[in-house]
Amino acid sequence: MHDRVLIKPFEDEPKTAAGILLPKGPPKSNSDAHFGEVLAIGADVTLPLAVGDKVVFQKYAMAEVEVPDGDILFVAEKSIMGKLE
Repeated sequence: MHDRVLIKPFEDEPKTAAGILLPKGPPKSNSDAHFGEVLAIGADVTLPLAVGDKVVFQKYAMAEVEVPDGDILFVAEKSIMGKLE
């Protein structure tokens, strides 16, 4: 996976600890910010991420893959804007 992070986009409307609503559904092509949960991390990723982290990422440099449980995304490290706490 090199510098890629495997992310499961949020499909519900989860909230952060501060009560901020996160958008429902997988990323839309006309929206810049997307939210999801980290499933796996490539060996070349330098960001301090762990499996289970919630992240905000951009639509650029990602590949979508359909699996039986929904869609998962391979996102380039440079497209991850931050980690939600």
